[in-house]
Amino acid sequence: MFSERRVGVPNARRAAACRLRPAPWRRRAALAVAGVTLAAAGASTARAFEYQGEGRGIPIAAYPSSDAIAAAERFLDTRAGRTSLAVVDSQGRLSGVRLREHFQTASVVKVMMLVAYLQMLNAHHRGLRAADTSLLYPMIHVSDNNAASAVLAIVGNAAVARVARESGMSDYAPGVGWWAYTQTSAADQARFFFALERLIPAQFYGYARGLLSGIESSQSWGIPPVARPRWQVFFKTGALPSEGLFNEVARLERPGVTFTIAVFTTGDPSMGYGEQTIQGVASALLANAP
Repeated sequence: MFSERRVGVPNARRAAACRLRPAPWRRRAALAVAGVTLAAAGASTARAFEYQGEGRGIPIAAYPSSDAIAAAERFLDTRAGRTSLAVVDSQGRLSGVRLREHFQTASVVKVMMLVAYLQMLNAHHRGLRAADTSLLYPMIHVSDNNAASAVLAIVGNAAVARVARESGMSDYAPGVGWWAYTQTSAADQARFFFALERLIPAQFYGYARGLLSGIESSQSWGIPPVARPRWQVFFKTGALPSEGLFNEVARLERPGVTFTIAVFTTGDPSMGYGEQTIQGVASALLANAP
């Protein structure tokens, strides 16, 4: 008798293994196709980054451009009175003309008071109450001087001075006799507005932005009429008409672009003239908006 030999089983397993394992030329072809696919995807991604100015080391151009700032400076030099301009561009660089000259803030200082008040609330671990908004809203929305005096009495001059230090001001001095006589420079205020997101406690930042972008129309001269609706404008104007002093500081935002402007003037022949000066500066800076 012959014993049974199960030679068929191993042969079947080897055949199945051969069917499961692709031939070398097929593996090479698959890898080549995968490589082409990845390369195409990589090229597409690179083009996408390059389109945004972020690929292959391509820098995003600062805004406003140096040419636009120079045009604004030339315009300002044709205007009467004593003037100053500071711009912190989208890359955080400061430039302008007569950057460090001292001016009285007028109502521009109210934004420093606002920041000091919101920092005080944060330090006391409490939110906004009706008593708070009854002062802060009119102080910014209609530039109410009595509300500003009440806010300053609550926070104190030391708190406003702390805001000046935290924003890196070098030309700040408290007002003597009245807060509107606070001393500042265009450079100080442009840097301050650029730093608002850092200075204002996070839980109050949306509230502050709402105030600074929703100012009453009679107070919205100078930069907002030129910039809107292309830009979100967060700003404050200030005026001492008896001295021909008209100031404005603004933070302008679009997706991916933020910059600040401070224009200070004194000795203007009229309020209309001062407003036109600031509006002309804004027009020069925004002539070629992105």
